[in-house]
Amino acid sequence: MDNITGKRITYKRTRPNPLFQEWLSELYEEANVKKSKLEPMLKEALDSISKYPLTLQTGAECAILKGFDKKLCRFLDRRLEVYHFNNSQNVEDVLVPTQNIQFEPNTISIKHSSTSPSFNIADNYIPSSNTKCSEKNPVEMCPLNESLCDRTNKNSPKKITKKSKRKIYTPAYRSGGYAILITLLENSKENPDKPSLTKEMLIDGAQKHSEESFTRPKPDTFYTAWSNMSRLVSKGYVLKIRNKKVEYMLTDEGITLAEELMRDTATRPTLNDIIFNDIVNTNTDVESVSLDGNLVNSVLPHDFQSSQRQLKNYSPVSNKEINNYVNVEMAPGSFDIILLIDKNETGGLTKKNDPTVAQFNKYPDLKHEYRSLKVGDFTWIARSSVNREQELVLPYVIERKRMDDLGASIKDGRFHEQKFRLRKCGLKNIIYMVENYGKNKHVGLPIQSLMQGLSNTRVQDGFKVHVTDSLSNSARFLAMMSKRLTIEYKNKYLKGCNKEPVCEELMTFEYFNVTSSKTKPLTVKETFIKLLLQLRGVSVEKALAITNVYNTPALLIKAYQNSDDKEGEFLLADLKYGDLSRKVGPLVSKSIFQLFSNRFML
Repeated sequence: MDNITGKRITYKRTRPNPLFQEWLSELYEEANVKKSKLEPMLKEALDSISKYPLTLQTGAECAILKGFDKKLCRFLDRRLEVYHFNNSQNVEDVLVPTQNIQFEPNTISIKHSSTSPSFNIADNYIPSSNTKCSEKNPVEMCPLNESLCDRTNKNSPKKITKKSKRKIYTPAYRSGGYAILITLLENSKENPDKPSLTKEMLIDGAQKHSEESFTRPKPDTFYTAWSNMSRLVSKGYVLKIRNKKVEYMLTDEGITLAEELMRDTATRPTLNDIIFNDIVNTNTDVESVSLDGNLVNSVLPHDFQSSQRQLKNYSPVSNKEINNYVNVEMAPGSFDIILLIDKNETGGLTKKNDPTVAQFNKYPDLKHEYRSLKVGDFTWIARSSVNREQELVLPYVIERKRMDDLGASIKDGRFHEQKFRLRKCGLKNIIYMVENYGKNKHVGLPIQSLMQGLSNTRVQDGFKVHVTDSLSNSARFLAMMSKRLTIEYKNKYLKGCNKEPVCEELMTFEYFNVTSSKTKPLTVKETFIKLLLQLRGVSVEKALAITNVYNTPALLIKAYQNSDDKEGEFLLADLKYGDLSRKVGPLVSKSIFQLFSNRFML
C-alpha cells in the first residue's frame, strides 16, 4: 500500500463565543463613552473571552475567566434567556427580532416583544442612554453548522413553552397615573378643540383626583405623583407634544383606559363623601374611616379625660391689652365650626399646588381658613352667621410635627418651650400630632429617643398624642375632627368673652391670639420658668412646682444664701409636682443650686 502523504488539517474556531463576545463589546463601548469606572473590568472580560478557545454554554461558565463577576455572569444568562425565547418564537425566520436594550443608572433592563418575558437586573453597571442592537444568525457564526441556540436549549434549565400574557397597566384609584388620565379625559370632553394641557395646567387639575402630591417628593425618594407620567407615555396612553411648551394629550388607548377608570370608580366614594356626607364605603381597596372609631373619639369632649390642671393665679395678659370688653353669645344653629390652619404650615398661599393646601382642598365640604396662629398649628372657631366678627375659640388646639422636625425641636430646645406655651394658651384639650417621615431613618435622633419624648409628652404633660403616616392622613384626621366637633356643638348654646375661659365659657379668637403671642411682655415668673426649662431634666411640671414656692430667682438665691452647701443642693429635692406627687429629685435640685448659688459664680 502506498503511503499517503499530505498536510495535517487542524480546525480552530475563530469566535467560539460570538454572542457573549458581541454583548460584552456593546457594554465595553458604552462604558468607554460614559467614562465608567467599570471600563477596565469589561475590557479584561472581553479580552479573556476573545482568547478562550472553547465554547461556553451559559453565562455562569464565564466565571472561570478573568474580569467576570457574579453580576456580569447573571446579565449574560438573562440576556441569553431572552435570545432563546425570541428564537423559539421565530423558528422559520433565520434572523432574531430586534431588541431594545436599555441601561439606566441603577438597572440593566431588556425590552422586547410584548410576548417575551421582561426582567430587570439591579447591577449598577453601565449608566447609558437607549441603544439598539440586533443579534446575528447563530448558524452563520457557528463553524460546525450547529447553532448555539440549539445546543444551549437542550441544557437550559428554563424552557419557555407558552407565550406570556401582556399585563395591561391600570393605575390604582386616586394614584398619580389615575389623576393624570382622568384630568386629561375631562379636559378633552370640555375642550374638544384643544385636548392637550401643559404640565402646570395638568398638575393644577389633577391634584384634586390624587392622594399623592404632585410637587412634594415622597419621603426618602425623589418621586412625586408626576413621576407616573413617564410610564403613561411609554405605555402609549399619553402623547407628549413638543411645542413652545411641552403639552400632553390622551391617545386612543389612553381615552379607552380613562373611560374605563371613570366608569369603575363612579360609584366609589371619596374620603370627603365618607367623612362629611355619611356615605358608607363598601370598596375594600379604599381605606374607610369610621367616624365612631376610638381614634377620633379619644380626642372628643365626652371621652377626653384631660390630666391637665388649670394654672392658678395666671393671667398671661391683662384686660387692658384688649381694647374693649366683649361678651359674645351664640344660639344653637346660628354659627359655623371652622378649622383654622396656621399659615406657617404652608409654603405660602400664593404658591401654586402647595402640598398642605392641596390636601385640604380634597375636602370641599371642609370649612377651613388660613391665619397666623401664635400658638399651635390647628384650632377651631365658632363664627356667628349673623355677625361674622364674633368668633369664639373651641377648647382644642393641635401642634403638628413631622418626625424629622420633632428631632430638630428636641435638639434646639423648641420642644419644651412650645409645650410650655401650649399649656399656657388657655385651651384645655391639647393634641400633639406627629407624622411619620418615610421609614423614620433620617430624623436627627434615634427613634427610641423620639418615642421617649412622645411618651413624656403624654404622661407628664397630659397631652394627647396622635401619630399619622403622612400629610394626607393628617388632613383626614383633621377633617374627621371638624365633622365631629360640628355634631358636638350644633345644639349647644355658646357663650364667651375676651378673657380667660371659666367653666364652659369660651374665649374670643382675638384674645386667644394676643395672649399667645411670643412678643408679649413676660412676667418675672414666666421668665424664671423658661430659664428653668433650659436645664436638663426639668420638665414643665417641675418648673411650675419650683416657681410656686419661689416665684422669682431672687427668692431662690436668698434661700441658698441662708443655707450651707449640702442643704442648698437638696433644697428643692423634696418638692412634689404633677398629679402623681412625684419629687423633683436630688439631681435636678443640685443642677439648679449650681446655677443660682453665688458660691459657683466667678
